[in-house]
Amino acid sequence: MQSKFFFVLPLLALLLGAELFAVEQEELVKAPIVSLEFFKSGLTIVRRQVTPPEGDKPLYFSGDINPAYGTFWIMGDEKISIAAKLENVKTNRNESLDFLPYAERFKGEKGRVWFTSDMPDLDSALKWIGSEEGAEQFLYLPEQKEARGAKTYSIVGTIEGNVGNDLLIRLPNKSAVKIPTASITMVSGKEKERPQYLKMKLWQVMGATKPFEFEYLTDGMAWAPSYRLELDREGKAYLSMAADVRNHLEKVENAEITLVSGQPNVEFKDTSSLLDLRVSVQGFFLGLNGGEVDGAKDFRKTMKQKAYRAAYASNRIVFSDLGSRRKEPAPAAGAMAREAAVADEEDMEVVEDMPMQVSEGFASTDKEQGADVSYVSVGKHSMDKDSTTHIPIGTAEVEIERKAEWKIESRRYNNGRLVPQFEESGVETLWDILSFKNPFAFPMTAGAMEVTEGGHIYSQSMRKWVNPGQKVNMNLTKALSLTAKVEETVDKKAKVVKRRKKVNGENVEGNEKKINGKLTINNYRGSDAKVKVFLNVCGDFEKFAIPEEKLISSKDNEGEMNAERERVWEMEIPAKGEATFEYHYTVFEAK
Repeated sequence: MQSKFFFVLPLLALLLGAELFAVEQEELVKAPIVSLEFFKSGLTIVRRQVTPPEGDKPLYFSGDINPAYGTFWIMGDEKISIAAKLENVKTNRNESLDFLPYAERFKGEKGRVWFTSDMPDLDSALKWIGSEEGAEQFLYLPEQKEARGAKTYSIVGTIEGNVGNDLLIRLPNKSAVKIPTASITMVSGKEKERPQYLKMKLWQVMGATKPFEFEYLTDGMAWAPSYRLELDREGKAYLSMAADVRNHLEKVENAEITLVSGQPNVEFKDTSSLLDLRVSVQGFFLGLNGGEVDGAKDFRKTMKQKAYRAAYASNRIVFSDLGSRRKEPAPAAGAMAREAAVADEEDMEVVEDMPMQVSEGFASTDKEQGADVSYVSVGKHSMDKDSTTHIPIGTAEVEIERKAEWKIESRRYNNGRLVPQFEESGVETLWDILSFKNPFAFPMTAGAMEVTEGGHIYSQSMRKWVNPGQKVNMNLTKALSLTAKVEETVDKKAKVVKRRKKVNGENVEGNEKKINGKLTINNYRGSDAKVKVFLNVCGDFEKFAIPEEKLISSKDNEGEMNAERERVWEMEIPAKGEATFEYHYTVFEAK
């Protein structure tokens, strides 16, 4: 008798052990995403919530959770541990099979068959069959791509099996249809669910008695901003902002979305954690040193091939920029170094902060937020996987300044000789410039900006990072209703002085000449026009015609032979009128 127990007990233990590792799908709790914070590049901070069931049952949940190394953190006051492992999970599935020989498994069942055909009279034949009383209509699927003239159809009926090279489908009106097996792309049994054991990635939670959250850093969400500046006839302007969000992570339901901007230092963002079961220990440590092996290489390659990588990978957009303070520190964010993210741009100047005026419902912000890595909450949203969502963020009123700019390049090289393309004086193009300050309490990130007036588009261009209260100038349209002309001639009445200049230790012979210049601007508009003039010359101005206190700016850079000088001021041109300005300078022209 004792010998029998030795056989029975091990067998019983083996069976019990098998049951312990076989999890029913019904036993899995949900771990929904409750918040997402993500950069343009796809770097995403995911927060999930888990609610344990009542009782002492083991707690399991499933999910394709792939944290970057060092960014998986549990939020809560309980001592909780989470283990990741592959397990057999019992589930019921509707089978869909791509290979026709398996259609015998659906014999006698109601199912659907997908097939292609290039027969020109098939549409009318299907309509005739579908119009029979009690028949379920054939479906032509226009959303499917037509390959070499073949259309895709599907039909619902009872699958009676193979007849030669055809599959026989019995319609509800008892009529039968034969479909060539070569044209079938899929067969699906819709009536019966078949229990199966699937190998799934499970997460086992220990020590949780109340709801908790966990957070990690991964790839999957990306966004791009866009702006619209609307000008009205009363001189007011309204700046609107929206974000286009791309979701490659998973289906998201009613999750808090936060758009992040800045340039964080995330050293291991491309290194999969040991929690990723596709990565071996060897591959993990190689990944820390920049190497790739096993599943890590394939995983990273797959991620880089996703569409959002191509859409947001330009240097002008990746890790650049938006803002509002997060409510609590994020361990999953890695080492967020406060690196400066403001590009040096000639068309920007720092100004004092201005009061913020926003429309009702605009995203809440904090004026004392960190400026280099900042966060803006845009509320709760639901998104399907592999979808893009357009999220309007808000509108603020701005004060604008509109004037034309005329940038005049030096007509001469540093050696005093005439630049060939300027040998003949001619009409030059001016640009209308629109200036405004960022009215938001957070930085405007790099993105496209459209300017409209009365519903008509004036311009659309790229804006880089603009701080709160910072002024930005942007080209609006070519000022075709303003014409401008530059004339420079050597003063023949003035005496030419022969002299020598020491350049790089050598004496250079040349002539010192006096140059007379004249600017002419014609205004064909029905209103006065302001023009900001940037005049550049190589040489030395005689007494400049505009007093220094009325100059907007002056720049003087000493050159090897001639100084490079710029004078900036504004000119008023009356409606339907003309304005001129004369200037004089001397230049050393080397022989």
